[in-house]
Amino acid sequence: MRLGLVVCFALLPFAASPLLAQSGLAYSELQPGAKLRVAAPGIVAGRYEGTLLSRTPDTLKLGSPNGAPVAIPIARLTSVEVSRGKSHTAGALRGMMWGAPIGLVAGILSASAVTGECIGCTDDYSKGGWIALSTFSGVLWGAGIGALVGRERWDEFQLAPRTAIGVSPDGVRLGMRLSLP
Repeated sequence: MRLGLVVCFALLPFAASPLLAQSGLAYSELQPGAKLRVAAPGIVAGRYEGTLLSRTPDTLKLGSPNGAPVAIPIARLTSVEVSRGKSHTAGALRGMMWGAPIGLVAGILSASAVTGECIGCTDDYSKGGWIALSTFSGVLWGAGIGALVGRERWDEFQLAPRTAIGVSPDGVRLGMRLSLP
């Protein structure tokens, strides 16, 4: 019994719930109005994206246009990402990645219309040239649309490992839980 109490008191500093300073997050960036993407198993399914409405030392309250506000205990967070806004360059690159295969497929499907037997035409395309031109056109359209739309940039925070100690009601058993993100 005495050994259990000694071990319990020795491990007591590790049992404290994570405080804001201990959690590894730059909480100065988590101000109300910030756009966050969080994962908290058992609280939200998958990753939840929303706007930070309020925060307390142990809870973040997020809201989204499609649902009711959700209060998420900081101790349950497994990942936190903060939006850095939209990048038009990243959007253009992503648009090019979409536009190239779309242009390629459009070129292959429409290549049968290119006969190469135009009488009096100075710009005579072969089927391969038509497919290449369609692919290049898809890249240009994709880059333009992607640059206009943009792509969200996210910075992920590393959460500190958390520990907890539990003692059963009869005081004999001692358990420890260590969860790493």
